[in-house]
Amino acid sequence: MTKTQPRIQFKKHLGQANHFLITSLVALHALGENSVVEAPEELRTAWNPKDKSASISRSRNFVLQSFLGWAVDSVDMYLSLLNRKPNYLQNSSLSSRLDGAGRSVLKKVRIYSEHYKVQPLTQALIDVLITWRNNVFHELADNELSAESRKGLAAHATDIAAGYRGLDVTGLAEKSKEGAALTFKETASLINAAHNFVQEVDAAVLAAFDAKAFCIEAVQDALNDKKQEKGFAAKYLCLSTEKRVRFLHNWFMNSHGFSELSKDAIESCLNLSRQPSVVSH
Repeated sequence: MTKTQPRIQFKKHLGQANHFLITSLVALHALGENSVVEAPEELRTAWNPKDKSASISRSRNFVLQSFLGWAVDSVDMYLSLLNRKPNYLQNSSLSSRLDGAGRSVLKKVRIYSEHYKVQPLTQALIDVLITWRNNVFHELADNELSAESRKGLAAHATDIAAGYRGLDVTGLAEKSKEGAALTFKETASLINAAHNFVQEVDAAVLAAFDAKAFCIEAVQDALNDKKQEKGFAAKYLCLSTEKRVRFLHNWFMNSHGFSELSKDAIESCLNLSRQPSVVSH
């Protein structure tokens, strides 16, 4: 396995965000450069702003904000999927800490960063992203960048500029606290930081990953799931051993992100049964 299924889902969710962002900004720029002042007929709606330039400027800011909000939601989705059954983390202590974080994506990110030793510069930028988003999207939020992240921005300013196409971190901490407008470069860089954060966490998760234990848990969970009685469980239980091997191999490839799977891992899942407590009567 080179990527967990949660990371595959994350990339589907956010994968081309910067491309879509640039496309949106190009469209707004083109609108400002031409004489269009009404919506095209095919949209079947009215659009005739009193101040076209002001409307474009406000729309541009809204687009930047929306993409950053989507980035945070994508990170949150990824972190949550890792800690669901079947559990990719395979660490009860870590899962307990994450459960204690509730719905706070900022707390979850900091727990993951600490546990998996995420690079300080990546942690600082993801902290900026989430702190900024909380203060913009939540009316009563009053989040501040952590002291460690402020130090990370200052200590790694040169490395950040080199890795993020000249990004200047000066003022990012205050912008995140105030929910101030971000530039295109800052927005694109924070989206890239979300990708880098997920990549680092995923590599660390897989470095400690027990594929055999995961496979047993995944199959047992699918067998016990009452919603799967006529799906996975029905097929698994009626197949011969030889056909069950092929079925499980394809299932792990398609549903759980495996690119290859050992014979031992497959064989460990061949003779499982539904647990009595969940069998329908």
